[in-house]
Amino acid sequence: MANEPEQIGTLSFVASPDYPYPFPVALPPRFWMEETTGALAAVIEIYMRGEDLTLAQVEVLKLYLRQYLERAVIADDADRPRLLGRIERVRSVSDVERLADSLSEAGVEPF
Repeated sequence: MANEPEQIGTLSFVASPDYPYPFPVALPPRFWMEETTGALAAVIEIYMRGEDLTLAQVEVLKLYLRQYLERAVIADDADRPRLLGRIERVRSVSDVERLADSLSEAGVEPF
């Protein structure tokens, strides 16, 4: 079952033994490297280069970040609902960078 495809919005993921989630959870977050359409990898590449993202690319990134944060183990003192709300307000690469810093402080490393 772990290797069966999982559709999350427009993205399709297949678990990879190369990217195991390190914590025992019922439904682990999907890593961007497990996405099989190539759409997410293309957006991540643009993001990592620090280039501007289109609105459609931002939506792909938000979809990924949302599923990751909803499923990830998070620090006890972190406010998951507040962080999820911040994902909805992401509009630019700088927004993603600030959010990624906050996620890191909460023990979540989606990139």
